Amino acid sequence: MSIIAIVLVVFSALLHAGWNVLGKSGSGSGYSFALVASSTPFILLSPYLAWCAWAIGITNISADFLGLLVFSCIGQAIYLVSVIKAYEHGDVGMMYPIVRALPVLLVGIGTLIIGQALSGNAWLGFSILTIGCLLVPLKNLRDLNLSAYANIGVLWAVIAAMGTTLYSILDKEALNWLVLETSGLSSQQIAIFYLGMQFLGTSSVLLCWLFLTNNKSEIVNAKRHWKGSSIAGIMMGLTYGIVLYSMTLVENVSYIVALRQVSIVFGLALGITILNERWFFVRGLGVSLVVTGLVVALV
Repeated sequence: MSIIAIVLVVFSALLHAGWNVLGKSGSGSGYSFALVASSTPFILLSPYLAWCAWAIGITNISADFLGLLVFSCIGQAIYLVSVIKAYEHGDVGMMYPIVRALPVLLVGIGTLIIGQALSGNAWLGFSILTIGCLLVPLKNLRDLNLSAYANIGVLWAVIAAMGTTLYSILDKEALNWLVLETSGLSSQQIAIFYLGMQFLGTSSVLLCWLFLTNNKSEIVNAKRHWKGSSIAGIMMGLTYGIVLYSMTLVENVSYIVALRQVSIVFGLALGITILNERWFFVRGLGVSLVVTGLVVALV
């Protein structure tokens, strides 16, 4: 990875940890938070999206791209709702590392399936990183057993991780399509265009689900908590916009997903300083392994 890509992803990781703390600190339920947070970046970017659609040409956008976008948005919606549900049942310091850890190996396996090879160092680093992520939620090493993770919060965290895995792989493929099949836009412009389209799709998926399940009260609830959720949405847009642009600078998205896990360090620090969550020695050990895994994977 280039130095530019590394710096951008680390900065995005700080923003990512920040909006997760906002989500935990109280911005409505999972559905209402996700709806406002995904709608805000789309509304802000809508004039730009209209210009990009004109520049690209609507007829030049194929069904293949739209299919990638739709399933990516479904993954993003699953992630947004699940991560807030997870925080309803546990600390950010416990749930956040699980949400961030699992996609590292899952995305690595996914990219291997679609033909993108990883080095031995990468697999070793990803494994060390994952072990570190799984240690961070514990209070002491004696808690390292299946029962420590056998709760509803962890289940939601696992579902959120699966959503992350889905949209991470599909977003890279969709960006590749835009870069190869369109002309007239730079990599930065393409990343921002795709970001806006993804938030449009994600908010649409959430709205459709709420109407189909006759859960209109969540739309009302969204109006009550729009301020905090909107701020989180802006941070979310900045975060993933940076990540999408970084994806255009690398061949294998697994490295981007791995480097984003430095957000675990930021998330743990913010959880302790802002939400008054407790610090344990084993969490320090877990964070050390996360950093070690990143270094091994990226050198």
